[in-house]
Amino acid sequence: AAKTKEKKLASEAIEKKTAEVGELGVAVAEKANDLEDTQEALVADKKFITELETSCKTKAAEWEERKKLRAEELVALADTIKVLNDDDALDLFNKVLPKPGAESFMQVQVTAASTRARAMKFLKEGVRAGARADRSRFDAIFLALHGKKV
Repeated sequence: AAKTKEKKLASEAIEKKTAEVGELGVAVAEKANDLEDTQEALVADKKFITELETSCKTKAAEWEERKKLRAEELVALADTIKVLNDDDALDLFNKVLPKPGAESFMQVQVTAASTRARAMKFLKEGVRAGARADRSRFDAIFLALHGKKV
């Protein structure tokens, strides 16, 4: 009876060890897959880093060029201001600009209503001048100018 009991315990131990071996085999396979995935990700990350470094170098060069151009523009603006503030420029402006009381250009504000009124005036003059034969076209324009649908 002791031998049977010992045999039964040994069989249970073998079954337990066999189950552990199977589980460990599955774990090893999963770890191998994880390793393969990690290696692929590493290659992709290294490629990304290389592209990023190249992009950063390009952006840095572009930024340096932009800074250089901006500095040149600021120098040019400073020179222009210096020239415009010079006494010779003031004398030239005084010669060119009109004297007070003299005629000069004047900006006039034109509204949509005044433009519409001028158009109506010209159209009415055109109708009076002998374009009566084709009055339907003028009527359509009159309606449009009054804001009514044609």
